[in-house]
Amino acid sequence: MSAQRDLRISDILAATGQAGMQAAEGDRFWTWRRKTLAVGYGLVFLDGLWILLASDPNGLILIVAAVLGLLFLHRTWVGLVVWAYVAASGLVAIISADDLGLYGLAAGVGFGLLALQWRQREPAPVRAPVFWTRQMQPAPTHTQTNGAPTPHPLLPTEVQRHMEAHIVEQSSPVVEPSPPAAPTGPVTPSNGDAHAEAQKVFPGALVIDAIGTISLTLPWKDLTPDLMRRPVLGFLWLYLYARDVRKAGDRLTRSSLIDEVAHGVADPRGRLRGYLRDLSHLPAPLGAMIKVEDELIGFDLLGQGTVVDELRDSVQNVKHGGSTVPESEILHAQELLRDMGDGVFLPGFEDMEKRVTKGRGIAGQVVAEVRAQVLTLRADLAVATANSLLDRGRPADAAALLDPLVAGSEDRDDVVRTLITALRESGQHKRAAEIRRQYTVGQER
Repeated sequence: MSAQRDLRISDILAATGQAGMQAAEGDRFWTWRRKTLAVGYGLVFLDGLWILLASDPNGLILIVAAVLGLLFLHRTWVGLVVWAYVAASGLVAIISADDLGLYGLAAGVGFGLLALQWRQREPAPVRAPVFWTRQMQPAPTHTQTNGAPTPHPLLPTEVQRHMEAHIVEQSSPVVEPSPPAAPTGPVTPSNGDAHAEAQKVFPGALVIDAIGTISLTLPWKDLTPDLMRRPVLGFLWLYLYARDVRKAGDRLTRSSLIDEVAHGVADPRGRLRGYLRDLSHLPAPLGAMIKVEDELIGFDLLGQGTVVDELRDSVQNVKHGGSTVPESEILHAQELLRDMGDGVFLPGFEDMEKRVTKGRGIAGQVVAEVRAQVLTLRADLAVATANSLLDRGRPADAAALLDPLVAGSEDRDDVVRTLITALRESGQHKRAAEIRRQYTVGQER
């Protein structure tokens, strides 16, 4: 049980950018300097007690000074006052021909110097990272002589070399390696921040699967664990992504985002700044997709396509093509529907939202709207593809395409009627009557 609790604390500290701060707080107070001062105050207390027992009221003053010094050990001025009094008492004793006054003077001066906070000169602080990343100039590309596809022309130079090496390894002809390409313009780091410079843009290289699963992969690395192991950052990234999928270019204010992830904390804007800083330090290109401009925060796909966009394009191509739709487009639509299945957009987002925001905010509503869009587009694509298959005399394929969707699309007359037509034309009259009966009962209810 304790191990699970420690893990949760670690996740939250890592997600807020405060990892390691709890242990540091416990070790910061009792430094060697304060320990030495505490010993000195103890000696003053004993000396004052000895003087008080000798019927000298000055001992009471030393006892009070020692107690105040211990209680306010973290206050420099209190320590200076106490040790100045000790040194003054020693000086008075020396003037009074008391040899012990020399010890008091030495202790007051020595511990007084120790009470001063001698600070070493600290290096200049690193400037805070910026969230807008300057895109590198397009690097010249080289034609692959082995027939392999050429990497995307806007990929950074080092990514092109990585992909070219990967392509050459998988191809049979041995090709003389191309000289490394150089950027056409000078590369300027963003405000001197080394990590910001490392956040390159990867147009088209990142594959985002968000229906039925959550997966973010580059051709050479799976970035999903880097995002999902930090609950707060994963929630923020996926929430902003969902808003952009719902409406391209959508932005929201800092106040709106504070209501989601920093409501009720002592310094909500500071907490949000910490989250945004940690988001910018996610592995490229995840961090570069979060865009911050003054009070507005949004998401930029950086040229990446989404499944929702692919659905929209496929619906338009099949619908507008009519009877002249290419067979390749029909096959693509069938594969797209089969791969999606009955999966929902961002599965498990509700659990993540409940863990991070305790169900407060509108993030769940935004995801629900995108899920409704996906259901509508999926039904539109299935109906358009089924009609094209019926025009080609393939009613069995049309029925197989619509049958898995009808259970969740009883409110769509076009889905039910097209399925019944396909079943009848393919000779499945019993199944057609069953679908019609279920549809009629559903309408009555």
